[in-house]
Amino acid sequence: MRYPVVLHNIEYAGFGAIAPDLPHCHCYAETLDAALQKMAETIFQRLEELRQAGEPMPQPQDVDNLRDNPAFAGGIWAIIDVESL
Repeated sequence: MRYPVVLHNIEYAGFGAIAPDLPHCHCYAETLDAALQKMAETIFQRLEELRQAGEPMPQPQDVDNLRDNPAFAGGIWAIIDVESL
């Protein structure tokens, strides 16, 4: 699955990342590249938790729909491709 991720540059502190389609799926890292890598690992871990709990995998939304949310204003969008579990 391909999950949209929004990253925000936190002045003097690095990057925070959120996967809007996966509740409780967020991370922080000092660089953009590190935040993307850590977010991929966090998404994989969250999906594994959902699978083990027998819960359905949330379907990713279209980035264009997510961009309209004011909470994500000014963010950098990326897509994290996670192989199905």
